[in-house]
Amino acid sequence: MKKFRNYIIVFFFIFISSCGYSPLLNSEKNNFRIGVLNFEGDRQINNFIFSNLKKYQNSKNNLKKYNLKIASSYEKIITNKDENGNPKNYNLQIKLNVIIDIEGGAKLNKSFEKNASLSAKSKKMDEKQLEKKYKKNLSISLSEDIIFFLINQ
Repeated sequence: MKKFRNYIIVFFFIFISSCGYSPLLNSEKNNFRIGVLNFEGDRQINNFIFSNLKKYQNSKNNLKKYNLKIASSYEKIITNKDENGNPKNYNLQIKLNVIIDIEGGAKLNKSFEKNASLSAKSKKMDEKQLEKKYKKNLSISLSEDIIFFLINQ
């Protein structure tokens, strides 16, 4: 019985290791490249998005070329307050409006949105640092959404 279980474990290991997994965000195997990137809106968000998308500008032998114009907006909305009227929780919301110019002359307009909840901290400095971290994480997630959208075009 023990030998049979060992054979099953070896079989599953071989099956799983040879499943053909390849990462979706591997820039070497994409069928597109980004030509021009234009940004409007929140500078910090745009910098985070640019740092994630710039590696897709360097590939020269890809089939499709996209020029992107990205307009970003950021809102920090108070969701509830304590009995003194001080904020307890916030909703952080980033919206992107992306205009995609395809090399053949067609244009696509796509909107992306991400939200996160942030609880208020007693030290405003800690709250600002946490808010910046959330902005960065949401921006990276949005830039990955843009890449997935371009891969599937």
